[in-house]
Amino acid sequence: MPSMGSLVKLGATLAFNPMTMVKDALASVRRTAILIVCALIAGLIVLPAIGCLMAALWIFVQERLGPLWAAIITAAAMLLLAIIVLLIGILQSKAGKKTRAQRDTPRSVATAGLSALPPPQAMLETGRSAFRRNKGTALLAAGVAGLLLGQDFLKPRPQYLIEKRGRRRR
Repeated sequence: MPSMGSLVKLGATLAFNPMTMVKDALASVRRTAILIVCALIAGLIVLPAIGCLMAALWIFVQERLGPLWAAIITAAAMLLLAIIVLLIGILQSKAGKKTRAQRDTPRSVATAGLSALPPPQAMLETGRSAFRRNKGTALLAAGVAGLLLGQDFLKPRPQYLIEKRGRRRR
């Protein structure tokens, strides 16, 4: 739950310089979209490689210790790999929180008056230029989100469709 200080800081940022939040959000969307695409590609490459390594480990251990120990040692290696990946994720999550906390140092709200607010025309132009720079990323993220949210994985299929498919195959 956010503290009162962080809520006040968020309100002050929105009141005095809303375009900063838009720029930060667009940059965050861009980084996230690139990260998701790279992670998917890396996953498609790494998963078969890990499977080959586990098969090689199984074969190596089975010749020396037998099939029972081959299964146990391969499972232990996979468990160790999963724990390492989980620890890396946890450490990166904590590192991200530290950098956000350092970046969001509180500015003096009392010294920033209405004069700190840029003119409306400048704010509009800043928003347009930010959208122009990140248009492709925003469209890519919207497309991926639309594809993912448009799927009906949880919706049960009507029984008559299942029966029709069963008749065609026979």
